[in-house]
Amino acid sequence: MALLLAFEGSWAQEVHWQLGGAAGEAWTSWTGLNVMVDDAAVPGSIQPLELKPDQNLVLQLRNWTRYREPIDIHYREGMPRVWRGIGDIARPGHVANEIEFIDGDLNTNYIGRLWEASGGKGGVWGEFYTLDLGGQMPVDRFVLVPPEGVDPFFQEPYRPNYAFKQYQVTASNNQSLVESQVETAGGVPGAECNCPDYYQALDIPLASEDQNFDPVIDVRFPLQYLRFLRMRVIPDAPRIFTRYAIAELEVFGRGFVPKATWESEVIDLGKVVNLGKVVLGISKWRREGEGLVSAPEADAAVEVKVKTGLDDTPISFNSYNDMAQAVEVSEAEYEGLKPRVWPWDPPAVGWRGPIADDRQNWSFWSAPLRSSGERPRAPRGRYIQLQVSMETRSLWEFARLDSIGVEAASLLAERVLGEVALASLLQPPQHLVQVQVGELAEFAYEIRADFSSTGQDGFDAIRLRIPAAQFQALAMGQPLVQVTPDSVVAEAQGLVVYLPQRVSQARDKRLRLHLKTAIYGASDELRAEVFRRAEAGLVQEVEAGDASPEVGTDRLVVVALGASLQGVLGKVEALPAAFTPQGDGVNDRVRIKYSLFRVLVAAEVKVEIYTLGGRRVRGWFAGTQGAGAHEVEWDGRDDQGERVAPGVYLARVQVETDGGTLARTLPVAVAY
Repeated sequence: MALLLAFEGSWAQEVHWQLGGAAGEAWTSWTGLNVMVDDAAVPGSIQPLELKPDQNLVLQLRNWTRYREPIDIHYREGMPRVWRGIGDIARPGHVANEIEFIDGDLNTNYIGRLWEASGGKGGVWGEFYTLDLGGQMPVDRFVLVPPEGVDPFFQEPYRPNYAFKQYQVTASNNQSLVESQVETAGGVPGAECNCPDYYQALDIPLASEDQNFDPVIDVRFPLQYLRFLRMRVIPDAPRIFTRYAIAELEVFGRGFVPKATWESEVIDLGKVVNLGKVVLGISKWRREGEGLVSAPEADAAVEVKVKTGLDDTPISFNSYNDMAQAVEVSEAEYEGLKPRVWPWDPPAVGWRGPIADDRQNWSFWSAPLRSSGERPRAPRGRYIQLQVSMETRSLWEFARLDSIGVEAASLLAERVLGEVALASLLQPPQHLVQVQVGELAEFAYEIRADFSSTGQDGFDAIRLRIPAAQFQALAMGQPLVQVTPDSVVAEAQGLVVYLPQRVSQARDKRLRLHLKTAIYGASDELRAEVFRRAEAGLVQEVEAGDASPEVGTDRLVVVALGASLQGVLGKVEALPAAFTPQGDGVNDRVRIKYSLFRVLVAAEVKVEIYTLGGRRVRGWFAGTQGAGAHEVEWDGRDDQGERVAPGVYLARVQVETDGGTLARTLPVAVAY
């Protein structure tokens, strides 16, 4: 689908495209992926799917696909799956297509007589099917339904004569457990499976019956969040099912699903643009009896991510050449290739290769937007995709997305390229910038703007999204001449440099910033964006590239030297080492500073003050913190607000990580 937007004037004013609500495009018209999203309950809105006791959940889920490792090229993680056995493709004519067991139609079924069970020579493990609901669901019932009517061979009704005397139902939320189970007998392709681990029960038992006489197997269990359900039926004679009949596998539950995901198709904005604000209409609700009531305090949330592209295909399809190397092909060509189903299928000409995100022409998904009016950190693009995630921690509460609007504006420049190097080494070996982790270093940040249209009005401000960055100098022009910025303004996540003149098609397309900063992980990207101060909300990302032959990196990434990446908790220091908290405004507080390195997921940090005898006098839970420099202040008082006695105390910083507890201690002197 294509959507053309109208742009006004040389500097595009806020062009607004809306999805949902009374005036927006219909959600169904732009749905690319729907995982547990209800787009029909409230016209113009989307919300998490609500399960009701009398509605078969299987029929509410969309895009069911066959096999444990689907060969459908449009399969995405989160789509529901169904497969027979461990995940093998069924032998032709052996059983019906498993999709027929979840289609809601009793006339699509499988009937077998004197049929040998799976399990090779032993034939004792029975027949089993696995449903992957795509995500955890609040479920409390699993049902196997046989066909209705009369068997034309035996001339006897399916019910009650086609009952499985023995069965087992198990479940799991452990995806790695389910997907790591064996595919073949002893790993030998084509071998008969005469091994006791061919059937593997999942880790949550729900039911086990060896004296069943009811053709409709109706298993009820306490309401719980489950993703995988496995039904095993066992032969009523050694190796043989005298009669075998399945029409439907059904699942039932209650409440709102904990997570639902909606993703748009590719949206064509008509020209390459910069994205502005994303306007969200979010409301929260609670189920009370038969109705819904507004619940602003509900523990539920909506997150939106955006990605941008320069072509209309965010996915890259690949085959192989005669050197077994991946080569890109069109989607139509990929459809005609042989699917690689088994691990031993060759990476060869004529076979399907990997399906991957197109990183050459498309950005990554932006950081999640959680409130209306935020701007996604996404580069310029003509095409966009939207991803909506709705989550709730309560069975009966949810957040609804009533509408989403996206603002767009013409480019400030055709491209704004940037590259970073150490100020003392503009041409580093292997074009790689390497620094000591946690130590201040001075960088040269080269920026060049390219223009291709008189409608591109340039920029006069640069925002460096680099926490704790320190401005050093600015040079502009060709050749570079040092100039004084109008102003430099510190922000929570970096700083803004206001230029003394505008970078435009007519003048000063090049500039270089000198700044000091430190990195606290294995690598960091020194990101920046440009804007016009008159339109501060409409910005353009600085892209990594060859901004100047004088700087030899073509990248914005800085890498830590390996030897400096030892440990997570860096140096801890107290400034000043001795302080006098007597309330005269002079030297009344001590700053306890520390650094966290290589923290990919925020770690819990606690800072405490102890006497030399080990008695705790003051403590702070600093919360969860990421990599970087941090500090807390101590005013010389204990937890009760009383001044401590003069003397030497111990400040202890403790970090909880996946690898255990790390702590450092240093002395702090209190004097009066």
